[in-house]
Amino acid sequence: MGKRTEPACRRELPVAGMTCASCETRVSKALGRVPGVVKVKVSAVRGTAAIWSHRPLAAEPLARAVEQAGYQVGAAALPWVSRERRIWADALVAAVVVGGLILAWRASGAGDLAGGLTGRLSAGSLVFVLVLGLVASVSTCMALVGGLVMSISASWAKSHPEAVGRRLVRPQIWFNLGRIVGFGVLGAGLGAVGSVFQLSGWARGLLLVALSLVMLALGLRLTGLSPKAARFTIAWPAGLSRRLDSASAPWLIGAGSFFLPCGFTQAVQVYALSQASPVRAGVVMALFALGTTPGLMAVGLAGAAGGGRRGERLFHGLGVVVMALALVNLSGAANLLLPDLGAGNGPTVSQRSDNVVDVDGVQVLTTVQDGSGYRPAQAVVYAGRPVRWEITSNSLSCASSMNLEAMGLGQVTLARGENRLAFTPAQPGTLWYACSMGMFRARIDVIEPPPEPEKP
Repeated sequence: MGKRTEPACRRELPVAGMTCASCETRVSKALGRVPGVVKVKVSAVRGTAAIWSHRPLAAEPLARAVEQAGYQVGAAALPWVSRERRIWADALVAAVVVGGLILAWRASGAGDLAGGLTGRLSAGSLVFVLVLGLVASVSTCMALVGGLVMSISASWAKSHPEAVGRRLVRPQIWFNLGRIVGFGVLGAGLGAVGSVFQLSGWARGLLLVALSLVMLALGLRLTGLSPKAARFTIAWPAGLSRRLDSASAPWLIGAGSFFLPCGFTQAVQVYALSQASPVRAGVVMALFALGTTPGLMAVGLAGAAGGGRRGERLFHGLGVVVMALALVNLSGAANLLLPDLGAGNGPTVSQRSDNVVDVDGVQVLTTVQDGSGYRPAQAVVYAGRPVRWEITSNSLSCASSMNLEAMGLGQVTLARGENRLAFTPAQPGTLWYACSMGMFRARIDVIEPPPEPEKP
């Protein structure tokens, strides 16, 4: 057999009226039946049809094929809002399901159960680190890493409808392998250098905003709710898209997730740092990443499950899920960037809270951190007097990585058990603090101390 030659001619047609994957399929089939056409690639998002052939083709047969499929050759005047009822119905069903799952999660107390599980395990064991990774993969970090994985997987599957079997799940497998190896190597680096780079709360908030916008763009494109807006969504570079079939792109993305501001990850990073051994620190981080694999593989496979032309409705639903997770991240970013938003005019109380007592002229404030955040979520201290803040950490979770910049303490990761911090509030006001992702938030109100009693 002779060597197969690649098509020498490529022609691109603007096609108006396409709004979804079904439109792409109809146009692709119609153009594929034109004599001389070797390959067709149609994009409803860009409103184009790329045609390959071994010789130049006349425009008339191509235009006629497009018209017979129900569309027009010409610049696509895409609507801002889709007119297809099916797309809106799919989005509504997905929104109801997502809302129901969130309510069920909160009602079940699953977050408290997860925190209790990590609290009962020995913090010095490698089993603890492995289970912690499993908890992280189905907890608050799912909104950050899981949402990104799902959007990438769904976008890849939608752009590769022919992918089946191992090729369909290959990006998820390489992502998680890259994550495990990358976490191990970078974790060993933590043990070697003996320090960890800390982002400020402002930088964390901006990073969360950027990631959320990427997820919103990808989610909007998957839902099909706004064909015109989808044309302006963020797309992966062409080179990266072409390399998704290889190991390098998802491998590097997985390894790079080491630097995402996930509270669980940062808590384990500090724990790895404390090992003072590159080998043990690397093992700790690799085991944590291994623990996150089942959850991240699940959402990745959910994103890829709509692969092929039969999964369009699933893509619509996944788009809603990705957008919901993006909104969760934006809410956390708002807590980091604009902590006073919607907080009113400041403290209105006139006396200290019950969890503050005086000991040798120092205000001792006690707080409990667990899997559900901080208790109590509001405390009151006096201005101008030193505070010794005793925080009891019952579980290593997202909430154990805290942004305490309002107190001048920067980023603090709590150790299991009792932690002692000190600060002196200079003037009345509200000092907000939150976990590193902004998911859990609490406040310390600072009020004027009572006047000193008059001496007789």
